Amino acid sequence: MTMPAPVPTPNSMLPLRSKQDGALFFVIAIIVFLACVSALITRATFVSAANWRADLNGAMTVQIKNAKDQDTKVARAAQVLRSIAGVSEVIVYDRTHATALLEPWLGKGNIPDDLPLPVIIAVQLTPQAPASKDVITFALRASDIRAEVDDHRRWSAEMNSATGFLQVFSLTALALLVSTAIAVTGFATRANLAARREVVNTLHLAGAFDGFIAAQFERRFGAMGFRAGIAGAALAALIVGAAQLMAGDGSGLLLPVFRLDPVGFGLLVLAPVLTAFSGALTARLTVLSNLKEQD
Repeated sequence: MTMPAPVPTPNSMLPLRSKQDGALFFVIAIIVFLACVSALITRATFVSAANWRADLNGAMTVQIKNAKDQDTKVARAAQVLRSIAGVSEVIVYDRTHATALLEPWLGKGNIPDDLPLPVIIAVQLTPQAPASKDVITFALRASDIRAEVDDHRRWSAEMNSATGFLQVFSLTALALLVSTAIAVTGFATRANLAARREVVNTLHLAGAFDGFIAAQFERRFGAMGFRAGIAGAALAALIVGAAQLMAGDGSGLLLPVFRLDPVGFGLLVLAPVLTAFSGALTARLTVLSNLKEQD
């Protein structure tokens, strides 16, 4: 059974829904869906970038190579590092760990026991007052331990460059999608206005103000934008939720991962409201502009 289209109310010359709105509704819903996903990715990019910078800036690596009595010096180096103010944790990666890193390239069992391998010590710094590279280097040299200290500055600069590009790209994509939604709404409003030219002219002759006529289109496209926004945001929630379940906990090591946390849900809830507002505002401004051109 086909439901009849809603008829205009006494205060409205346009129905809030029409059979001809299907294609426009679909286009706006898809744009809202893409905008929601883009907004979640943009937020995830900023959050991931902040986490990456914190991880790089909050850690250093100490490497001890080819030292006589290497095990003894590594143990002494770990003890010295733990005694430095501004160091919160020291983790020693022994020869077994270094061997495991080389096996994918050299093959299991192809690494001689007498092959000299460096020992890596990971140093986690205190966030409030981290120890500097110079302090750590001086403390190791004072204990007669020759080691290379890497503060990850090079990696941090490269990461900042990469994340900066991702952030600009995400914001640009989001801005283009929003602009597309506004342009589509403006085009649809002009088409509706042209289709109802006789009604608009009659209202003009009857003394109706431009604001009254614009309000009819404003109400119509605001309602359509709200419905399309709900559909697009719901689809985005389903897609993002499915991606989050499929990704599990093993993702996000190098690429940003968007998740449905409270802030993400807030963005999705806000999408229909913003779509309705932008649709109503665009329709109103378009109608007022066209009516002024006719005067």
